[in-house]
Amino acid sequence: MKYINPINTRRISVEMSELLIEDVEKLCEIPAIYEQRTVSELLRRICKPIDRPGAVADPRFWSVNERIFVVASYMAATRDDGPDFPVGEKGSGAHFSDYLLANTDYASDIPFSFEGEALLFSPLLGYQAEIIEALIAGGTYKPTDFSWWCGAMAACVRGATDDPLDYTDDASYETAMVGRIAAIRQMPEAKFVGLFHAYLDATQMGAHLVHAITSSHGVIAAPVSEPKEGGPELAPARFPAHTCISFGARRAMGFV
Repeated sequence: MKYINPINTRRISVEMSELLIEDVEKLCEIPAIYEQRTVSELLRRICKPIDRPGAVADPRFWSVNERIFVVASYMAATRDDGPDFPVGEKGSGAHFSDYLLANTDYASDIPFSFEGEALLFSPLLGYQAEIIEALIAGGTYKPTDFSWWCGAMAACVRGATDDPLDYTDDASYETAMVGRIAAIRQMPEAKFVGLFHAYLDATQMGAHLVHAITSSHGVIAAPVSEPKEGGPELAPARFPAHTCISFGARRAMGFV
């Protein structure tokens, strides 16, 4: 078994271990359209929580930034071309380190304003991303940037005096999310565009570990380092859960 350093951040304290081949089988059984569900399953299998006050044990309640960071840290420890492994298309020049935000960690309830209204931004959490993804995969919304943006705004933005939307189970939270998304989708064009840009600014203020953003591809990481002089512009990167599985193991499962 490969040794993988434990991860300790403000909200995460876990020991990590290499995937077992039966873990690979379970991961490969999840349809590829459910990337966030696969990430949750992967993290449960490679991470063992360390009991520590303030630590969040369930990776569904980690932010998508934290989830990307842990997945990519596992890749850095297990890939033959790690720890600063190449990212993206061959020749892009991007590496894992180009997506790491130094000296940052999780912060919730980040204040911002729009049209004189005091608002709060909280990072998108794993279970929220899973629910948005399921709504899109199920055909409730189209698989577009816009659908992901509406879902993320509904999950992450609230009035400064409003309580967070409580989570009891996926079904009830999904119902509440659909209502919040509907309100956003019914905004006048100019108001939506203004709120959207304010939201984007808030996501930058709340970026931690990596700068997680959304697109038609789901949750991705924006590059945070400048490209080398004369080099290509760095593109947003996906760190898919299945990339943590070796080619040989994927081939054994018929997943190539």
